[in-house]
Amino acid sequence: MNMLISGSEGSLAQMVIPEFQKLGYSIIGVDNFARYGTIERERNYQFLQMDLTDSSSVKDLFQQYKIDIVFHAAALVYGVVGFHEKPADIIVDNNLMTMNLLKHGADKIRHFIYLSSSMVYEKSKSVPHKEEDADLSQVMSTSYGLSKYIGERVVKSFHEQYGNKFTIWRPFNIITPYESPEDQGVSHVFADMIRKIIVEKQRPLKVLGDGQQVRCFTNIFDVAEAIASFSLDPKAENEIFNIGNPEPVTIIKLTELIVEIAKANKLLPQSYSLTYEHLPVYADDVRLRIPDVSKIERVFSWKAKTTLSQSLQQCIEHQLATKALSVCE
Repeated sequence: MNMLISGSEGSLAQMVIPEFQKLGYSIIGVDNFARYGTIERERNYQFLQMDLTDSSSVKDLFQQYKIDIVFHAAALVYGVVGFHEKPADIIVDNNLMTMNLLKHGADKIRHFIYLSSSMVYEKSKSVPHKEEDADLSQVMSTSYGLSKYIGERVVKSFHEQYGNKFTIWRPFNIITPYESPEDQGVSHVFADMIRKIIVEKQRPLKVLGDGQQVRCFTNIFDVAEAIASFSLDPKAENEIFNIGNPEPVTIIKLTELIVEIAKANKLLPQSYSLTYEHLPVYADDVRLRIPDVSKIERVFSWKAKTTLSQSLQQCIEHQLATKALSVCE
C-alpha cells in the first residue's frame, strides 16, 4: 500500500519513513521547503516538491497516485515569537493543507494520521492535560494552537461523514538535535537557549517573562518510535493520544541544565554563571503544560525513554559533530 507523508523532509518524518517502509509501505513524500529552504539528500522513496495549500495540486496528486494512508506532519511551526509574527499564515496554511488532503482524498484514504500538538491545551485549566480536556477548554489563544485543534476537528468530521479511519497524536514540546537555531523566539526555546548560552554566551541571559513557565520536553526519537509503532495498530483507530515525557521543568531550570552540560563538554568555562534579563512576555504565554500520558501507557504500555538531560546532550553532541559549536580553549 502507498503512504503519503506530508512534511516528509522534516526531522520527525525522516525518522518514521524507514519504519513505515519496514512495514511494507511504499512512501510518497511531499514537502515545499518553506522553513529552511531546499534540502538535497539521497532518497529511497518517491518525493514531490509541492504546496499542499494549492487545491488543484492536491487534487492532481490524488488523481495521479493511489494513496491508501496519509501521515500529515506538514505545518508552519515556530517558537512563541514566530507564532505571533505569522498568525495569519499559520492558521490559513495549516488548515488549508489538512482540508485539501481530506477533501480531495476522502474517497481514497483508508487511514489519516494527524500530527497535532500540545498547544491545543493552551487554555486548559486542568493539569496534567488529559486527551479529553481540549474539548472542554476555552478556545485557544494562538493561531497555531487553534489551527491544530481545527485540524483535529476536520479529521474527525471526515471520519463522521466518510468513514475515514484516523489517529491523532499530540506530542509535548518535541526536542530535537536537528533544529537549526534562528532568531529569539522563532526557534523553540531549547534551541534558543543553547544558542544564547553556548554560542553567544549572553550574560545576562535574555529570557521571555520570569522563566518560571513549566514545560515537559519529549525527545524526537521517542515521539517517532510511538508514531511508527502504533499509528496503524487497530487499538489506535479513531483515537487521540498524548505523547510526552511527564518530566516538568521551568525555563530557568532548562538554562541551568544547558550550562551544566556545556561545562561538562568543555563548551563553557567553569567560571561561567547565569544572570538573567527578563523580557516582556505575550499575554497568552502558557504558564504550565504537563501531559497526562496514562492513555498511551495503558493502551500500548509505552513510556518516554529519554530524559531532558539526555536530550540536551544529544543536541550538543550533534552541534559539536557539525561544528556548530566549538570547545573552549
